[in-house]
Amino acid sequence: MLRFEPDGHRYYWNGVRVPSVTSILAPLTDYSRMPRAVMDRARQEGEHIHKMIELYLANNLDEKTLPDWLRPRLVAFRKFQVQTGFRCEASERAVYHVAHQYAGRLDLVGELGGQLAVIDIKRSLFAGAVIGLQLAAYQEAENDGRKRASQEKTKLRYALQLRDDATYRLEPYTEHTDFAVFLAFLTAHKWRQQHESAD
Repeated sequence: MLRFEPDGHRYYWNGVRVPSVTSILAPLTDYSRMPRAVMDRARQEGEHIHKMIELYLANNLDEKTLPDWLRPRLVAFRKFQVQTGFRCEASERAVYHVAHQYAGRLDLVGELGGQLAVIDIKRSLFAGAVIGLQLAAYQEAENDGRKRASQEKTKLRYALQLRDDATYRLEPYTEHTDFAVFLAFLTAHKWRQQHESAD
């Protein structure tokens, strides 16, 4: 059984803490030159955007309460839905890979262009190619669960950037080595944890 604790962003599988996709890939993204205040604001805005889309898809969003800066992002998401025909199957789903023992929370799973896709909602695409590794990790964990449930696997990976000018950018990630690279960082992460705990 997978359990998520929002405080500290921790995941547990059957009571044992497991690493998250975000923590595994953290060494790849350098935010050291970015002022702390800017970082905090970006993180908070990202959290608000994700929560807004989650509530919207659950038909539980009171749009009258949205601050002005969030409204264009919702318009952008609606445009994405209309222009691509995206049909959401699940949002904010916690996933776990049994064999590789890591967890994460993917933003969207649904049908896009006749195929199942995993989509990560982004405030910006600053992380670049690291997003491909992140999406590969989410997709493989999602498909691990689908395999055990005898469900069709997802085939596509996208980042969906919702912009403040009410437009969106849908970026595909197709590099076939992404998951292998992610697993290398997972191995390094586990090695580091073992040696830190031994000290």
